[in-house]
Amino acid sequence: MTELHERASVWRCGAKVFEIDRLHPLIMGILNVTPDSFSDGGTHNGLEDAVAWAHRMRDEGAHIIDVGGESTRPGFNETGVTLEEERRRVIPVVERLVKEGFIVSVDTSKPEIMTEVAALGAHILNDIRGFEMPGALECARAAAATDCGLVVMHRSATTDYKDVVAEVEAYLQERQRLLEGLGVSADRICWDPGFGFGKTVEQNFALLGSTERFVASGQPYLMGLSRKSSIGAATGHKAPMDRIAGSIAGALIAVEQGAQVVRVHDCRQTVDAVAVWRASEEACGRR
Repeated sequence: MTELHERASVWRCGAKVFEIDRLHPLIMGILNVTPDSFSDGGTHNGLEDAVAWAHRMRDEGAHIIDVGGESTRPGFNETGVTLEEERRRVIPVVERLVKEGFIVSVDTSKPEIMTEVAALGAHILNDIRGFEMPGALECARAAAATDCGLVVMHRSATTDYKDVVAEVEAYLQERQRLLEGLGVSADRICWDPGFGFGKTVEQNFALLGSTERFVASGQPYLMGLSRKSSIGAATGHKAPMDRIAGSIAGALIAVEQGAQVVRVHDCRQTVDAVAVWRASEEACGRR
């Protein structure tokens, strides 16, 4: 069971320190530089196209750009892309975005990529494998020296849970303890329950509906459900582009329960939806 703490108010990410509160969640814009991502593969996998899309997302209100060079679409190959290929896709984009003043997150599980992007000035390392690949924890230690923020996500090879919420929570607590033991300060660690990674549709929505419980941990908390298949299952839409409204609804459910970060494809629409919700909360004196 989660030990209750005050909600996180700070997330330290390299040179950027985010002051976070309930009414002003951070928008993390997704920038896939891959040919095969489930929603937008091939759209931004050229350097100039990627940079242009990052500018568009920032103009639409994104606070963070999350660069990913390896597709994790349903049925993706666990062996992933080669180190050389991921490096070719990611490094030039990160280098350019850092130089142009973006707050950059890198979605990777490879220790070598983590080390390189941290050296380039990336602010956040976002690992869907929870820093479990060989050497990744050593990179987390190195990243701590550069003050990078870390996103630790839960994933599983099975959907056989007795209590999905309790088991995901226990996993994130265990990874937190391990990372802190390596010298990573708690205010740099953001939790992600891994919506869509090794969960059934019902389990995914149980996690979404339990956002407040995770937020009570006192850690920054991220929800990433944009255009995912569970949104399609709930809405009846098979095409990812038809899941935008459902994705925004899911993001608002998470934000209303206190999630401080939402990872999205559709920045402008999410920013607008949050603004309307915020206006209502402020008018009623809810902070």
